[in-house]
Amino acid sequence: MSKNRGRAVVIAVASVVIVLGLVFAVTVRGGQSRETQWLSSEQPARTTPNTPSFSTAAPAPTTRRTLTVDSGCHPGQGPAALDPVADATTRRVGAAWDRIERWLKAKAPASAASLRPPATTAEVIETQKMIGVALPAELVASLLRHDGATGRGDGFTLPPFYAPVSTANIATEAKTLCEALVSIGVDESVGSWWHGKFVPFAADGSGNTLFLDQRTGTARLGASDHEGGVDFARWPGSLTELLEQTATALETGGAVVGGYRPVVTENRALEWDFRR
Repeated sequence: MSKNRGRAVVIAVASVVIVLGLVFAVTVRGGQSRETQWLSSEQPARTTPNTPSFSTAAPAPTTRRTLTVDSGCHPGQGPAALDPVADATTRRVGAAWDRIERWLKAKAPASAASLRPPATTAEVIETQKMIGVALPAELVASLLRHDGATGRGDGFTLPPFYAPVSTANIATEAKTLCEALVSIGVDESVGSWWHGKFVPFAADGSGNTLFLDQRTGTARLGASDHEGGVDFARWPGSLTELLEQTATALETGGAVVGGYRPVVTENRALEWDFRR
């Protein structure tokens, strides 16, 4: 499934909520009308024959739910400069990518070829400004190594099926999810379904993403399910840890993220297989 279709699914979540509200209101009014007709067949109305009756009642208003809490979505208001990335962070992220790249080139060259060249510092800053929140240092270090991966198919995915996205698509994903969150208009969805300070960095093409939580600046790693909510429990604590655990799973054939193991397809591409 394409990323565009994934984004359409996300937007559809909000649309469905609104449409269901409208359908419910129409159904209620229609049901009341049928009930009145049924009662009149059992108990004829005591009115003069052929005397028309008119209702002056105003139709029930249709209102759109709006948030009463801060969604955290402030597009275009992100910092115009990057925070310095510690050398230790750059080395650790780089070492994890070294291991991943080495395995991919040897075992799954089709997936290795999907890794994009580094993003420029200007591209990273522009993305940060557009989404309205500072990018975590480890994500900056990763983007300066690979600006995501191209395509789906045989492309590289973080376990089990999340393709790293480019700086441009980070901005697009964040915008789409924030628009859906605001459109839904349910306070309880803020933080449990999405939050403007979540930074998406990988997507499965179906509207689900991996993100880094910047509400407190800790960049905790979580996953967002567009049909459910956010989940932190089954994931490593950070992007760096996910990269390191991915590298270890590739090198050893071991399990990661609750039981996914690497396999190589006939096209010499990486896939993740769940084995109990």
